[in-house]
Amino acid sequence: MATSIQHDLVSAVEHEISCPICFEDFEEPKCLPNCAHNVCQQCLQGMEKKRNNVLECPVCRVESVIPKGGVAAFPKNHLLVRLIEQSPGRKEKRYLKEAVKRCKEKLQGAKDSLTEMEKRYVNSKTKRDEMKQRIQSLVEGVVKTAREQEQKMLDEINSRYDQDEGIYETLQSSAMELCENATECIETVQGIIQNGELKDLKDLKDALAEQVNDLSECLEMRMLEANSEFTQPFDISLTNTDLAEKFIDEEFSLGKLSINSFKITDQAETPQNILTAFVPSVWTVTEVKPIPAVVSGVEECPSSGTLIQRIDSFSCGKEDFEPFSVAASRHSGEFAVLDRENKHVHIFNEDGAIINSFRVRYGDLFDIAFSSEDEIVVVNRERNRLLHYDYFGNFHKKVMSASKENVKFTSLTVDVHGRYIISSRPYYSHEYQGETSPCILVYSSSGNLTLSFGEDDLVSPKRAVFLNGKFYVADSEREEVLVFDKSGSVVDTLGGYELGMPSGITADHNNRNLLVSDTSNSEVLVYNQSGDFLDCFDTGEEPIQIAVTKFRENLLVCTGLSILVLAHSCQL
Repeated sequence: MATSIQHDLVSAVEHEISCPICFEDFEEPKCLPNCAHNVCQQCLQGMEKKRNNVLECPVCRVESVIPKGGVAAFPKNHLLVRLIEQSPGRKEKRYLKEAVKRCKEKLQGAKDSLTEMEKRYVNSKTKRDEMKQRIQSLVEGVVKTAREQEQKMLDEINSRYDQDEGIYETLQSSAMELCENATECIETVQGIIQNGELKDLKDLKDALAEQVNDLSECLEMRMLEANSEFTQPFDISLTNTDLAEKFIDEEFSLGKLSINSFKITDQAETPQNILTAFVPSVWTVTEVKPIPAVVSGVEECPSSGTLIQRIDSFSCGKEDFEPFSVAASRHSGEFAVLDRENKHVHIFNEDGAIINSFRVRYGDLFDIAFSSEDEIVVVNRERNRLLHYDYFGNFHKKVMSASKENVKFTSLTVDVHGRYIISSRPYYSHEYQGETSPCILVYSSSGNLTLSFGEDDLVSPKRAVFLNGKFYVADSEREEVLVFDKSGSVVDTLGGYELGMPSGITADHNNRNLLVSDTSNSEVLVYNQSGDFLDCFDTGEEPIQIAVTKFRENLLVCTGLSILVLAHSCQL
């Protein structure tokens, strides 16, 4: 019985401490003077906006005059305030209300973020579609222009051919008819000579002789005409094709795409971070980024070979950081580093900030590259395999193995056509018995072997690159760079007194140059595509491998203990 009475009392109190308009517990209860009913101040203020000087009680409809100070001047019901403060579950309700309020705010924030993300996605999709249309329009324009020029040149050749054909057919028809007439005349005269009477010969002699002589003269004229026509060779040539040949030889390049890469970092753990993690990596700015000097309002770029940044265990926050190879993406500007000893791949943006790291669990790792799809490709030398991963370390199974015996996948580059250019050099181990053929293997983007060369010319090939229709292979034992044509035949060599032991090579596609790392002199040498020596950078440490970043065009030097970022070229 007592429990029932206590429950009724609690219900009555709860009813009295809640506002009759919003049904929430009073925060600031105001007592209406004419009826003594209580309404929260916030609800009264809402009612005040709709009335001038009088408020109608929401409970009994009795009107009360609004004082000069507004609804805030109505008397505060302190008894209700004390009841509210002492009411059971008050603290719990307030705590839960605050939690619900925070959740509503986060919910609204998440909805707003998703709405903004949708807008950004739609905007990005629109730009992608516009760019695709532009590329298609560009290709259609190139093809249309090429076809029009093709037809124009063919029409010119056909016009000359039609003219010559008319002359040929006219002369041939006239000459053939004349030859037939001459043949008949000769047969007639010969018949008269053999079978005719002497009297007939005397009478026809002059006429027949005149006819034969006329035919002889006509035949002689036709003979002269035939001998004089088409005696000169048909003079035809195609000039000013430099641009077209360059377009074909160099990359079939219609232009260069610059695409921001969107990544999630390791720190994107909370919901807020997840919503804000999808930002272009090229926007990331780190404290180690050098600040170029400014003179008279113009940025002064560091000179070529100047050290901009050193990435080591301390700066990247990775213990036992031992970089063995480095490669740069031609699409995003990011670069990947292979830590062979610890079997890890570390991905950096172009400012040198680490984006992600993942472990590679398979085999003897020897080199790293970016595929045409911007996948990270790691060379497993033990199994002659190329291992494909995305930026998050997810393995993508793509089978590509050696298509010939006695080769060992060692170094890898991917050219502008998406082809995999793999070097094989001598390999010594207890498990592997037999000779390893030093050569270069070229696979299509689909994994088919399309070319193999260098068996008789190479000794210890390092990386090989393709630039402007030629293969360039750094050979450490020969102490030079061998140049091969598209079919795999040696056409030239680079290096001489200035090159000691080439350890790596990379193509600077922006400047059409070649960069070669030299471990014996701790230098990086620059050659143009004609083989002329242009410049060299002193690295201070032995450069194992090198790469060039896309946007900054900085030179990345892998030394075994760090990645050196050197100024290579500057564009204002």
